[in-house]
Amino acid sequence: MPARWLRGLRLAIRFGLPLAGLVVIGHAVVISVGGDIERWQFALGALLIASSFAARLVPRRAR
Repeated sequence: MPARWLRGLRLAIRFGLPLAGLVVIGHAVVISVGGDIERWQFALGALLIASSFAARLVPRRAR
């Protein structure tokens, strides 16, 4: 049972965070077209995308 939980956590970190990062960056781009550039949104999006490497820290199932 714990193996399923770890696998789900690993997939959520690996695919969920970069997807959220793309959404945040896309939102920042749409807002910046109007002239209101929010640098923190671009930084947050980049941080979410970069955090997908944290999925490697979740241990794999021992065989």
